[in-house]
Amino acid sequence: MTNKASLAGASRPACPPRADTRSAATLWAGIRRIGRPVLVVLAAAGAAGADYSIVGSLGELVEEGEVVLSRSTAVLGSSTEVARGTITGGEFQLSGEVVDMGRVSLSVKDAEGNSKGSTQFILEPGEIRISHAGRVAGLIADGGHYTARVVSVWRDTEEYQGVLSEYSAVMDAKRDLEEGPERDALMEEAVRFYNELTRIRRDALREIALSDDDPLASLFAIEMGGLSRAEAIDRLDQLEAVAELPKAADALRARTETGIRMAETAQTIKVGSQAKNFAAPGLNGQTYTLEDSLASNKFVLIEFWASWCGPCRAEVPTLKTALEQYGDRGFDIFAFSLDDNREDWEVASEEDDITWVNTCDLKAYDSPVPALFGVLAIPMNVIVDADGTILGKYVRGERLLTMLGELLPDQS
Repeated sequence: MTNKASLAGASRPACPPRADTRSAATLWAGIRRIGRPVLVVLAAAGAAGADYSIVGSLGELVEEGEVVLSRSTAVLGSSTEVARGTITGGEFQLSGEVVDMGRVSLSVKDAEGNSKGSTQFILEPGEIRISHAGRVAGLIADGGHYTARVVSVWRDTEEYQGVLSEYSAVMDAKRDLEEGPERDALMEEAVRFYNELTRIRRDALREIALSDDDPLASLFAIEMGGLSRAEAIDRLDQLEAVAELPKAADALRARTETGIRMAETAQTIKVGSQAKNFAAPGLNGQTYTLEDSLASNKFVLIEFWASWCGPCRAEVPTLKTALEQYGDRGFDIFAFSLDDNREDWEVASEEDDITWVNTCDLKAYDSPVPALFGVLAIPMNVIVDADGTILGKYVRGERLLTMLGELLPDQS
């Protein structure tokens, strides 16, 4: 369930109830023309009690399935469900009251529960249209003043569409090639195009975030990634000095402050430094400590993961191979999940048949455990020796197996 925080409408006292039909952007423009130094309530100008409608037409992407609308909470890496609906014949519709304007994510799954993509936009009064723009472009959202202001404004430019077309062509060509030099060359080209798409998006959002046109647009641009860390906090301070922002701003501030603290810690977590001991509960209710694992093994991989992290779960076969090959030589795994829902953690653990120490305190990024290691994103891991000395970070795939082979050679 999403938070049911109220969005108070905003209009000058002398104005009639037309505030329900005017956008926050229109109101802000009028106030800027007046030029008075005044704290303005913008959080729901034109939005209090107003409804949203999200209409999807997915073509052949998904005939039958489910859509889930969610938004980030104050806890870094955590989200809450706003609504969900059924896809029938490739179409769906979600509707409800706009309780708090801000960035949301809509994910699509087929009838078997397989993810078919997601898209981000601004939840606001009016209609948002979701469609599928192709294998590479994926799902896109159109409609709504602020969705147009912070999404369509860069996505629909000739520059972005031109690079996207080149990126799509490279990805299509790469898909049908076997491993080899030609495929590697195309992969490098694809990365170059992807980075250019990211630059176009980031630059446009940054400009909006720093603009004085409309505080809400600036806020939503920050939510979409226009500013980060200390710069984002400074800009939020400026915006809150002139406007009463939606509660999405409070959640964004909390996530950003957590990220800043963890980034500072991450600088201290490097090869040669000491891993700090921690304790966390397993699915069976038993509390496990890192020091106990270190006491009974020569090397331990501290693995941070979550049920919703695809790359984390894709690494499970490698972790199983590592245990099979080196478990009896003194290697073990101590996993910590960044889930905030026990059922999600439990189901994923059972699906992946996790047999090693598997812990979670259901606090996601607000947990003190990832904070100890400066975990900014997952997958992330460190491998330590019996004394707790860090020997490597982000050790995955073949690199993990090679490293273990050097640390624990076959003595037979």
